[in-house]
Amino acid sequence: MSPRTDRTHAAWLAALDELEAVAGRDPQLTADGAGVSGAGVGLGAIGTWTPPAGLGPLPAELADRAVAVAGVQRGALARLDAARKAVLAHLGAVRSVESSHEPERPVYLDATG
Repeated sequence: MSPRTDRTHAAWLAALDELEAVAGRDPQLTADGAGVSGAGVGLGAIGTWTPPAGLGPLPAELADRAVAVAGVQRGALARLDAARKAVLAHLGAVRSVESSHEPERPVYLDATG
């Protein structure tokens, strides 16, 4: 391998490592961005990823690794979608309680006085 090919290969390995680490991270740990900034991964508070400048084309020998990382990302998206649906269900339950509340009616009955 030429020095340029070695640098491209190393840059792609680092990029794939970052993408895999982010996709495999628990969303609960990164909800406030705290789990992201301390990890040394080049991400903003909302978990965006910017590819390194001059990354170049993916080396053919890393294609299988890139496909595996894409699979990890699909799994992360599925987990996030399931969490989103659970939050929507909980929000629906909370809203139904709020809508049934009638502030004009007494909340307590004084049975002793």
